[in-house]
Amino acid sequence: MRKLHTLNEDTFHEIEWKEGLAVVRFYAPWCPPCHNSERLFNTFVESIEDNVIVGTVNVDQAPVLTTRYNIWGLPSVLMFKDGQLIHRIVGVKPVSDYQKALDELIKSESNNDEKNEAKSSIGTLCLTKSEIKAE
Repeated sequence: MRKLHTLNEDTFHEIEWKEGLAVVRFYAPWCPPCHNSERLFNTFVESIEDNVIVGTVNVDQAPVLTTRYNIWGLPSVLMFKDGQLIHRIVGVKPVSDYQKALDELIKSESNNDEKNEAKSSIGTLCLTKSEIKAE
């Protein structure tokens, strides 16, 4: 089984300062879609090459990161290249969607002249507690 890094506000620099690719899943223990999609995410993680850092962030324990990366729905999977956010998947999506996004990131890594802009896709999700309070 592949090692998942449990990240928090003190350790997230592993992602922000890393050259290369990183995948981070933001979740909450109280979020049913987070629980329902955990197996899907773990299946995806097992297919990822070893040189890609994979981590998880519990939003209840990392409010600064939740705000910094505008996490408004859970689960959220963020993909980084050289510390820059490139792709965001919000909600439950099939493994193939995660793989397609990562494949695009790997492809763009081999073409460094290509401009990288953050892309997003949305599936079934929970709103974060701060979004619920705002409504």
